[in-house]
This record gives sequence, C-alpha cells and structure tokens, in this order.
Amino acid sequence: MTQNWNSFWIAAAMTISAVGVASVAGLIWKKKKRSLAKVGTVSKLHFFPVKGLKSIEVNKGKCTELGFEVNGLLDRSFMLMDSEGVLLSQKKAPTLALLTVRIDDKTLTISTPSGEKLKVEIKDSVSADDKIVPCRIVNDLTKAVDCGDEAASFFQSYLNKPGVRLLRYFPKMIEREYSPTGTKRPFDLELRKENPHLAFQNYTAFHLVSKPSVDDLNSKLQDKEVSDLNFRPNIVVDGCKPFEEDSWNYIKFSSGSLLCNLLLFKRCLITTNDPDTGVLNVKEPLATLRTYRIPTEPEIIRKCGALPCIGIGCGLCKSGDIAVGDDVYADVGPQPKMTGNKV
Repeated sequence: MTQNWNSFWIAAAMTISAVGVASVAGLIWKKKKRSLAKVGTVSKLHFFPVKGLKSIEVNKGKCTELGFEVNGLLDRSFMLMDSEGVLLSQKKAPTLALLTVRIDDKTLTISTPSGEKLKVEIKDSVSADDKIVPCRIVNDLTKAVDCGDEAASFFQSYLNKPGVRLLRYFPKMIEREYSPTGTKRPFDLELRKENPHLAFQNYTAFHLVSKPSVDDLNSKLQDKEVSDLNFRPNIVVDGCKPFEEDSWNYIKFSSGSLLCNLLLFKRCLITTNDPDTGVLNVKEPLATLRTYRIPTEPEIIRKCGALPCIGIGCGLCKSGDIAVGDDVYADVGPQPKMTGNKV
C-alpha cells in the first residue's frame, strides 16, 4: 500500500541547529516531494530515563532534536560513571539490567530486586550549587551534574564497585566533544557535529528496531531467544518484513514526527546480557548475527564498520508526537547487502 504524499511539505523551520548529516537530510526532504509507503505500525515505545537500567514502556511521547521525550524528561537523561570518569554500562556491570525505574511527578525512583530504593529529584534546571563533572561517553567527552553522595552510595553498594557516581544531563548545558581513545572515524565526527548537545545516547538521538527482525534472529538461535530489550531501542515497529527498516530513508509517524535514517546499528556485548537475569553470556546473539548480518557496502562500512547490525539509528527531521499504534510510513530505498562469517 502506497500513500501519495505529493502535497506533504514541512512548513515548520528546521529544529536542528547544526548543518550535519541529519539536518542536511532534513533539508533534502524539505525540498523534495515524496511518495511514502506504509511499512508498519508502532508496537512498543521504550523510555530509558537512566542509561543501562530497565526501560519504562510508554504509550506515547515526543520526538525532539535531543531524543525521545516523555513528560518533559529526555531519554537517557541519567547515566552512571565509573571511578575513571567513564560511562559505566552493562558490559562491566550487567546487573544494572535488573534495576527498575519509576517516575512520579518530579521524583525518579530506582529499585533493586531486593526492594532497596533510591529517590532522585528530577530538577528542571542546573542549580548554582550543583557539582559539574567531566565524563566520557564512548568516543565523546562532555560534562554533567553529579547527583550526590546518597545516589553514589546506592549504586556503589548494589554493584560492589567503589567510585561509581550517578550523573544528570541537562539540555544544551555543554557540547559533547568527539575525542576517541582509539582510531578516529570521520562519520562519528560528522554525527557529533550534527548534534553536539545529544543527551547520554551513544550515537544517535533515536534507535528503532522491528519486531520481525528480532523474530528472524530468534528463528536462527539454537538456545535461548532474545527480545527487543536486548537491543534497547526506543521504537519497535511491527507489520514489516525482517530488516526492512534498514532501507527506510525517512520515517513518518501518523502522530506527526519525522525521522531520518542515519546508520545501521552495530552491535556490542551488551546484546548478550539477559535483561531478565543480568547474566552476560558474551556469545549470543552476536555470534549468530555475525553469520548473516555484516554489511558489505563501503558507505555502510564507513558509518558502522564491518560489524553485525540490527536496527537503525535515527536523527530528527521534524519534531512531533509519536504513539503506540501509529501508522509508520517510509521513503524506501535499496535494501543494504549483508554477508556473514562462519562461527
């Protein structure tokens, strides 16, 4: 089913401030009339207030320049930093996956499996007495607000790791600076120039995966199946064929928002962490993804490397609402070619 959107124009000013990959994509969209095909429906929306912890499944939210927003709070507004000032993820602390998160008005409550609770105030802005600290998120350097000793003690005790601190991001408080410890990748630099005020997401403001892609992967796994939570997306789409999302250049949701596909999501060891048990098996589903989901096209390899991929990273073209049950329309391009390596 194809819907003719020839009369559809984006009249609002572009919300993206920097001229980079997403904003250029938005300008290209704005200048062209397109036919969008209906490709599926939004089946789930995951909101991660604290990076690395459990998600809150929500029915609606907003797509903004800085990411998925629910009731005024951005996705991944909080994160944990280790004693070296580096993002602490499930790679080194897999039991973070067991911590639940709840939001009541201006209070964030984090609970352990044994019932211990931490309450953190959700402030609207930085206070004069807030402590601002430097930190590293993958390839980027930035600064954030330290949430205090009580929060630090809670996580240090739960993880049995000294020096862990809880940090808070405030919109556009400071730019993230691309400063990799290893090989510099030009496309990663492009991404950061495009959105230097990104919250605590690794690469892009949004992360989308389709249920059929996860189902296809499960059909090839020998033992335990995985869920979409192994990949920690914001948006889950159903009603399409496996991995069709790879080819969606622009993604329009019937509630009003418009995203652009920036890259295929390369996958790391966090996908091997069981979200229900917090046990990192180090092997699956990565081993199986490597057998059939490694890109071969030079432009895709430039963006994400010759690494196993599932799901896409997106930037904002037009801000707006998004809701479970939304029809999803896409400007569909060629399906990227994939290969695999023997296990």
